[in-house]
Amino acid sequence: MSTYAVTDPATGEIVATYPTATDTEIADAITAASDAASWVRSTSVADRAELIRKVGALHHERREQLADIIVREMGKPRDEALGEVDFCTAIYDFY
Repeated sequence: MSTYAVTDPATGEIVATYPTATDTEIADAITAASDAASWVRSTSVADRAELIRKVGALHHERREQLADIIVREMGKPRDEALGEVDFCTAIYDFY
């Protein structure tokens, strides 16, 4: 099985390695996505909006951790990384 390495662009250091997906895992993921889409279609707009708000709350709660990942994996300055997390959170909060 092959792997995918996440490299810190500032240092060239390998931060983490992940196994690549097999054909079976990809097929299973497609099936799961299709099942999830069916569930979403059968869910009310109000319930979907509440779920999106919860995702926004989790982004806000994990703001620092998410910014650390952005800095490490994309090489963005910390202020920009925090701004990116805040921007995403604001989009979720819109709903």
